[in-house]
Amino acid sequence: MRCLTVVAIAVAALAGLSPVVQAVPGAGGMRVLFEADSVYHHIVVAEDDEARYLRFDRAFQSGMLLRSTYESPFLYPAYAHLALIFRPQANPSTRSARSGSTERVLVVGLGGGSIPKRFWRDYSDMAIDVAELDPMVVDVAKRFFEVREDPRLRIVVQDGRQFLLRSARKYDIIILDAYFAESIPFPLTTVEFYRLVKSRLEPGGVVISNVIGALEGPRSQLFRAMYKTHGQVFPGLYPFAVAYRPYLDTDGIRNIMLVATDERGLSRSQILARARQVAPRTTFPRFVQYAGDYYDGTIATSDVPILTDDYAPVDTLIPVYNWTPVRRP
Repeated sequence: MRCLTVVAIAVAALAGLSPVVQAVPGAGGMRVLFEADSVYHHIVVAEDDEARYLRFDRAFQSGMLLRSTYESPFLYPAYAHLALIFRPQANPSTRSARSGSTERVLVVGLGGGSIPKRFWRDYSDMAIDVAELDPMVVDVAKRFFEVREDPRLRIVVQDGRQFLLRSARKYDIIILDAYFAESIPFPLTTVEFYRLVKSRLEPGGVVISNVIGALEGPRSQLFRAMYKTHGQVFPGLYPFAVAYRPYLDTDGIRNIMLVATDERGLSRSQILARARQVAPRTTFPRFVQYAGDYYDGTIATSDVPILTDDYAPVDTLIPVYNWTPVRRP
């Protein structure tokens, strides 16, 4: 699959592109549909013959297959559905009166909308809220990535932490997807933030964070610091390394979907048994395979800090630049 290269972006920038379709010449180039600077990002939307992509600065954020607009060309959005393995069953007795029988999901970070719009389509018993800081990202997601609001999918232009502070709503699943390869909003990484997140969960609720990093090795500090910080609030931590080959590439950069819950001590066999039970509810033929990417090795944390509002040096821990997520097979 062709990639949107730095050269292609440079050519587009020199041409002074407006937000209309332009052809980017040269091998490996894509058609640039939109390019602009928001307050937070340099945003590029581009496509080839198979997919459309959203890029922030030098990093891919998300994408959409042109033939099937609820499908992403990248693999990591499918792993967000692993939260279903750990969430409480739909039982009104475990919910607040305000929640009723509807399962509620919060996604912090919209991007191209791959995760919220798929949850909206796949689970008719779920209501999804999205908190997105950048209004241009919301406009781009609606214009280019088929994101549509309706009574079950609500988008609020607001910082995710402020959204949680100002809302008393409780959620069954909270998905933190505001982290990407070249920038980490540190207020969304601290122990104080995770305490706030936990206070907005229904009993037995689940948090799943999309972290880019390595499980072990010299480029693992960011993930290990975030793992350690999650662990100050949640006793059960379950990392799922996207497209992981057990014990062969623990030092490789990838999306790591970190599930945090009050339920501790689940074994690999228990996780896989639950995945087989949940799989028929999903639309992912390889759902159980994704669950098998659970990493049950020891994660060393003695040499990394607990991230706090007073000390969260995440910018110094970012492991990679100009990185592309694993593609779907």
